[in-house]
Amino acid sequence: MSEKDTTASSLPEASDPGGAVETTEEALESRGQLGRDYLWNTAASLMSSLAVVIMGVAIMRSGATDSFARAQYGLFTLALAIGQQYQTVGLYEVRTFHVTDVRRRFDFGTYLSTRILTCLVMVCLILIHSWNSSTKDPYPAFTVIAAMALLRIFDAFEDVYYSEFQRSGRLDIAGKACFARIFTTTFLWSGLYWVTQNLLLATLVTFAVTCVVLVVAYGLPARGLFPLLPSFNLRGIGGILWECLPLFIAAFLNQYLANAPRFAIHATLGDEDLGVFAIIYMPAVAINMLSLFVFRPLLTRMALRWTEGKRNEFFAIIRRGLMTTALAFILVALVTYVIGAPLLTLVFGTDVSDYVPELMVLVLGGALNAAGVILYYALATMRRLRAVLVAFVIAGGAAYLAATPLVRSFAMMGASFSLCFNHGPARDALRRIHAHSRPQRAHRNGVRQWLTALIAPPRSGSSWSSSCPTWAESNATRTA
Repeated sequence: MSEKDTTASSLPEASDPGGAVETTEEALESRGQLGRDYLWNTAASLMSSLAVVIMGVAIMRSGATDSFARAQYGLFTLALAIGQQYQTVGLYEVRTFHVTDVRRRFDFGTYLSTRILTCLVMVCLILIHSWNSSTKDPYPAFTVIAAMALLRIFDAFEDVYYSEFQRSGRLDIAGKACFARIFTTTFLWSGLYWVTQNLLLATLVTFAVTCVVLVVAYGLPARGLFPLLPSFNLRGIGGILWECLPLFIAAFLNQYLANAPRFAIHATLGDEDLGVFAIIYMPAVAINMLSLFVFRPLLTRMALRWTEGKRNEFFAIIRRGLMTTALAFILVALVTYVIGAPLLTLVFGTDVSDYVPELMVLVLGGALNAAGVILYYALATMRRLRAVLVAFVIAGGAAYLAATPLVRSFAMMGASFSLCFNHGPARDALRRIHAHSRPQRAHRNGVRQWLTALIAPPRSGSSWSSSCPTWAESNATRTA
């Protein structure tokens, strides 16, 4: 792509949005393409979900003693929590906006330059938090925690390519690249740790190799579809950061809902208990995995339905996601109750039979979180950004106040209750707001009218609505 093309396309207005939408829709409507999308997105999602399990098994199974293995796994879990917390900064929740930007208001170069900026901020925040979390033994603990947390930079950076592939109707290419990258990172790190028993060495070698794999897996197939160079256009970058600010804050708070119990265990009970908590949390992860397998490939299709005004089809996609979550909860809950503890003990090599009640509470928390994520995607597509923000600010404040007291009072059950309690308010608030946003519903109740005023889009003369036409379109549809 020429320099002229890069500069021009970095402006918020696409030169031919109608043509871009038609191209994307043609790709999405192909049955063969949809099948490939599901196949490789499922493979990538499955590999992503299994990565932590495989690395955890490597730590727990190769440890000289059970106590040492638990402590190492606890340190790994803390680093993972820190990395995931600030991964939201690197992502800046642009993906939801990116893949639903079917009219191409911003080009890929602008999205890429924005991602470079947010990833630099992510690195700085990880280093600060890692230092603050390693005060007992600063130098060695800091380097280990920071290095392992920084492995999440790959997830944050590759996401911009993943999103552009999906927006272009080629989610299958993104899935292949993501699968290859995660597969390499996971098994290389696990093998190195098993042999060396050194967290830092395994992480540093893996980091170097993954850089090469990332370039090959995403860069080569992208060359024929979209330009690879960033476009440092301040107007475009500022527009994306402003558009996605409410989504970023909500995503950061949502991640904190999951991490608050982990941080509380690290501060109150210690790394061994944190390692056990990470093991019994695995069934909750399975619910999210099963739910998003079905829902994520439909994001761009869902955005097209909303843009085209096909409201019934739009809400049908959302209902499909929620139904999948409910079925996943029933399935995982039954399996967890019957064989959950023996299976986890068999896989990780440490006895968790005393934690069956905590397991069931965590499964419920996982279901609430999965439902909240689906409604979150729906509201983001509808550009009800402040509605999302209000829900997660309330839940984030509750998590900050409740996590440590619950863990201090009830130990592991307190942490499980905290996770379930944290996701409950966010999911319930999003459900109510989503139901309230449906255009066919009448709003006569005084409290509902107040809520409408709270989350309604700004007037057309404000800077926010003028920078995002979809807000005004959404408001007009709801008013009509």
